[in-house]
Amino acid sequence: MRQLATVILLALVPSCARAPARAARAPNTPEVNELTATLDSQAPALLAKYRVPAVGVALIEDGRIVMVRVYGDQGLGISASPTTLFNVASLTKAITAETILRLVAAGQISLDEPLSRYWVDPDVANDRRHELLTPRIALSHQTGFPNWRSENQGSRLAFNFTPGTAFGYSGEGYNYLARFAETKMGRRFESLAQEYLFDPVGMTSTSYSRRAWMTGRTAIPADTAGTWGQPEVPPEGKWDAANNVSTTVRDYALFAVSVMKGEGLTPALAIERLRLHRSSLERSPCAGKSTDSLCPRSAGLSLGWERFDYPQATVMMHLGGNKRPDGAGESTMVYYYLGTQRGVVILTNGRNGESVSLDIVGIVDPHWPILPLFRAARQ
Repeated sequence: MRQLATVILLALVPSCARAPARAARAPNTPEVNELTATLDSQAPALLAKYRVPAVGVALIEDGRIVMVRVYGDQGLGISASPTTLFNVASLTKAITAETILRLVAAGQISLDEPLSRYWVDPDVANDRRHELLTPRIALSHQTGFPNWRSENQGSRLAFNFTPGTAFGYSGEGYNYLARFAETKMGRRFESLAQEYLFDPVGMTSTSYSRRAWMTGRTAIPADTAGTWGQPEVPPEGKWDAANNVSTTVRDYALFAVSVMKGEGLTPALAIERLRLHRSSLERSPCAGKSTDSLCPRSAGLSLGWERFDYPQATVMMHLGGNKRPDGAGESTMVYYYLGTQRGVVILTNGRNGESVSLDIVGIVDPHWPILPLFRAARQ
């Protein structure tokens, strides 16, 4: 799923297209109750079909969480529940981006200050291009770093291109930015996320690293055959700004609602978060096909989120997917419509979770404009 998002990546245009107008759903309405009943009936069968142990689903309407459902098994002989902690994989980046943006809103850092004033990774200290790095460049995946330094010989961090000149999806870029924030603020990055994001939003079951309250709540990942693997929950204090945050589906939905409403940001910064910083449509299967009904008119990356702009709707989205050494993994997704405060969060603990997620979207949001593109890619 991460690969598909990388090649189709999204963008923002000055005019904010809206999702098709319709009445917002509310909790316990006949429509939501019907959707819940349909999920209750079909979700277990989808888990069995795709050999995925568990899935958590949250539906957001008009800036409110109107439905949270969790199905399947958290682990061998343990049923999943609303308290189950899923590894959200790359959805971590949206959380990190929001923490950074709230620091910007508080006047603690600037989007365009050089990261080198406070942090220079020893691997790139002799490459003057590190002086070009800024929070804006890191948040929009333009650092020039690979996704992970382990992709390079000797596992050393190095530039693949000059920062700010191209798009290159990079978890290393997010970790570099978090190290900068940590050094400048003189505090652990996890502490900053707790103060500026988790506490204000009410995310009481979310952490970058292991906590005592996680005991017995972690969703165990599975491989494509449904065989259990080993979870990856970093030890306390060992955070990754790009991957492996543990959270519940409700906590992540609370986060998505806060993002939709622009909480914790100035109005200008909330708009800046959405602006197109680097188009990536030319690198996708939709290049030159803007008139194709399956393809967005534009695609690229904003500050922390991907964006698809269709004639009928603009969708902000992030996807996540992990593949563990033992073959197990997770697949996750979150998206919302610009201008309507409607959104969906789906978290799974299986390598085949993408298939479950897309089928669930087909139930709760069958007119999602990106759905045909994903389905076409699966054929």
